[in-house]
Amino acid sequence: MANYTPGEAIMFCAIFVCLFALALLALARPLRMLCKCGISAVLGAFLLFLGKSLGAAVGINAATLAVSAFLGLPGVAGIFLLSFFL
Repeated sequence: MANYTPGEAIMFCAIFVCLFALALLALARPLRMLCKCGISAVLGAFLLFLGKSLGAAVGINAATLAVSAFLGLPGVAGIFLLSFFL
């Protein structure tokens, strides 16, 4: 192991903290969008299950979950409207 002076060790730690903060800032928006899609998918699955148990002819599959995840509540309403008219 190399022997670093206290000043060098502090400089390495500062660089590491700055790079870590920069990585978090770069990933903040994609992580937020991923969490939003996940929450929308869970809520959409619940609403689809609730609608199916009330008698709507809606299948719960990957396509309907993807629509509910990306479009949210309007997507679930659109799925129910499509199932009503088709």
